[in-house]
Parts: sequence; C-alpha cells; structure tokens
Amino acid sequence: MSAINAPVIMIMVLLLAAAALAIVLAARKSRAGGTGDPVIRITMVIAIVWAAFATVGATFNAIAILDPGSGTSITFPVRPFWPEQPEGLELDGMTAAFDGVFTQVTAVVTGLTLGPRICWAISQMLWWLIPGVIAALIALACRELRAGRAFAPVVARMAMVTAVVVALGGFAAQVLGDIGGSMAATEALSWDSAVWTGATTSDDFAAFWPEPDIQIQLPFWPLAAGLGFAALAAIFRYGSRLQRDQEGLV
Repeated sequence: MSAINAPVIMIMVLLLAAAALAIVLAARKSRAGGTGDPVIRITMVIAIVWAAFATVGATFNAIAILDPGSGTSITFPVRPFWPEQPEGLELDGMTAAFDGVFTQVTAVVTGLTLGPRICWAISQMLWWLIPGVIAALIALACRELRAGRAFAPVVARMAMVTAVVVALGGFAAQVLGDIGGSMAATEALSWDSAVWTGATTSDDFAAFWPEPDIQIQLPFWPLAAGLGFAALAAIFRYGSRLQRDQEGLV
C-alpha cells in the first residue's frame, strides 16, 4: 500500500553507495581547491531540485488528503474476492484464461473520518520525504566534494540522519498506510442493511460486493536500508579521520 516500493529504496541505497565510491576516487584526484567536475555540479543541482520537489509534493499531498471536502485516493484491503458471473452470461474473445482473486482496491473515497485520513496522509507524506532526504544527502555530498572536502564531518552526520529517516520513516509509512487503508476498507465496504429484489439469502451479496479486511505488514527492508546508510556514515567518518591525519603529516 505504498507509493514507493521497497526495491526502489534499495536501488537508491546501491546507487548512493556507488556515488560514495565515486566520491572517494574523485577526492584522491581532486586538488586542494576542490573539483570543478561538471558531473558533480549537475548532480548537485538535480538533487536540490529533487529534494525541493519532494518537500512541496509531501506538503500538498498531505493537505489534499486531509481536506474533508474532497475525495481521497487510497488503497485498502479486501478479503479474497472476484465477482461472480451472472447466470446466463457468456463472454467470448479472450485469448488467455485466468484463475485468481484480488485482495486490495485503490479507489477515490469520500466521507472518510479523520482517523484513516490522518494515517494515510502521514504515510504518503513519508513516502515523499524519504527520497527527498536521500536527495538532500547527495546534494550536500556534492557540495562538499566541489569545495575539496569530500569527507567533511557534516556529510557523515547527514548520512546518519538519512539512515534514521529511512529506517523509521519507511517502517512508519508502511504501517500507518496499512492501518489507514484497513480503516478505510471498513468505512467504505461495511453495510448494515440492503434491499435487493430477487435475492433469496444474504449470501447473494457476497458474490457482488467485497468484504473489508485488515492487513498490516511489518516491513524489514527499512532496517536494512537504514543500516546501509549508517555504514555509509561510518565510511565518511573514517575518511574524515584519515584526511585529518594526512593533513597533520603534511
């Protein structure tokens, strides 16, 4: 139920690790006055725009979800369901056959109470902000590299902040999104009474109307990704110490 899939975050971690290696190699070749590599400058500009866009997107998305007068696009769980084919209906032309059900629905729901809207708003805001924080780290690393400070302590601190945001933010985004979606499923699909001419039992409704479900996943990928950024912070701290020792020998 997330706007950003876990593999995307993992790819970001791998790309950032590759960028760290590139920074280390570039730092060995850079002069004391810094590096004017246009690739570093372009990357920094893109990262700044990315971080700003993520911040604005998170803000406007949260405001839109919390607006009680508008519909909320939300993904919510349902019990395994597939609508039954009405008696006498025959469909032709399909070139492939399938057998399955769906367990979640994405829909625009109006009239949600404040609880699910708050949970969903926080979840979606975090999914926007996590890549924004990663972009901020990339921009900061590029800025320090251009200034000739590839292993500046501020980069190590920002990497640790990113580790915390990815680990805790990713976990909270998944769990809060699942909670908000489960609450929305109950509000959107639960019913107390109905009138259907021709129905013989209440079981007839189950063939055409899905039942709400509760699905709350506890993800482990944010911890793994956070540990990756924490390791990156340790690398920068170690590089900073080596740089100070080297400067002391000169």
